[in-house]
Amino acid sequence: MAALVLTVAVAAEAADDGPSQFVRSSSRDGFTSFETGSRAYRHRDGSGPTVSLVGAVHIGDKSYYDKLVELLETHDVVLYESVLPRGAFGTGGGDDLERQRSTQDAMLFLRGLMAEFARANGTVPASLAELRAFIVGRDTRLARPLDLARVDAWGSALNYHRTGPLAFQLASLGSNASMGGRDFELDLVLDQLPARVLEKIAKASADTKHEERRDLYGELADALDTNLQVRSINYDRATWLPADLPMEELLDRLWKRGERSATLEMLSSQNGLQQGIVRFLLSLVSKSPAFKKIVIEAMGTAGAAASGRNRSGLGAVDERIILDERNDAVIEQLRALLAQTDAPKSVAIFYGAAHMGDFESTLREEFALEPAETHWFRAMAAEEWTAGKIDARIKKLQADREAMTKADPAGAYPACERVDTRIAELQERRARIQPSG
Repeated sequence: MAALVLTVAVAAEAADDGPSQFVRSSSRDGFTSFETGSRAYRHRDGSGPTVSLVGAVHIGDKSYYDKLVELLETHDVVLYESVLPRGAFGTGGGDDLERQRSTQDAMLFLRGLMAEFARANGTVPASLAELRAFIVGRDTRLARPLDLARVDAWGSALNYHRTGPLAFQLASLGSNASMGGRDFELDLVLDQLPARVLEKIAKASADTKHEERRDLYGELADALDTNLQVRSINYDRATWLPADLPMEELLDRLWKRGERSATLEMLSSQNGLQQGIVRFLLSLVSKSPAFKKIVIEAMGTAGAAASGRNRSGLGAVDERIILDERNDAVIEQLRALLAQTDAPKSVAIFYGAAHMGDFESTLREEFALEPAETHWFRAMAAEEWTAGKIDARIKKLQADREAMTKADPAGAYPACERVDTRIAELQERRARIQPSG
């Protein structure tokens, strides 16, 4: 492999009073790395909950994601980033009208997942358990949303049974949990897939060509010789909850304001000109250490410039929609969690690093939480040196160390320790590279 990536390094860092950075890059001895930060926040007197901001990037090494999961699993609840359809965030409401609407949204979300199952299998699932196994096998982020959607807003499990190859009945028994009734006791029933889905299934059965949905993030990960976050982390954990704005809400807000989001448009269009250009460029630089170094340094520079309120460099519309308004939805969920009588003692907000500066300001100003320890996790790195070049640098550092101790046997050890650290890092890198020819 041309660009080797070293094992994730985690280092504790003392808290300070200034605004936090959650991304950084470094380059030394032909090795360029990119790291994301996690920081815990607590009341000054130690009382109350701990809230951790765990920054992440969507593309990184598998070992990086393994270390993040180790940290997240030490928390009672994890709120994670995932823009999903309305209905994927659980049912509820302050009155029966809101409960009815949220139950309908949840049922529509499940129907959308059944449509995905039917497109792949030519039939609807025999049970919701079969649907879950299929969906989670494709994307574990949907495990908890699916589980939440299976319960209506009055606390009863939805009824489901298949009535034909492409026919089913999905029902909530309403506020009285009994068949029949009127108003809010009325049964809510879905019993067919959308016509457009049925048309696609019919066309697929007659056509051997199946259109594959291309994944721009996946193509970027391949070009950088790294992994995708969604493929590297198992989100199927009972204490991990989706916390985000529904996609429909994002689009509704743009429509009502008469605004456009270039970022959302590019990511939602599978065959747009912008994506075509990006894919062409990725094909030219695939698995290039030089390209990987450029990406790492650019991400680190952007992160350093985005301290404090963490302004992202996005356009004003994208920044407000993609960062600020989604952050507000997360904070609202955090408020609800901490207001419970059995509130969790520790909550992790697991989000893209660009969101963290705004989260930090809210934790300090509204919740009176102070930053505590910080940990850094190496997301990816680019190795430019050959084994022979690393050997030469190790040999020179060993000679420098010997010269320092000869010149000053008593006082050279602080400097020697720094040299020893660099030698150890180089030896670790050397062990990962095949011997030079």
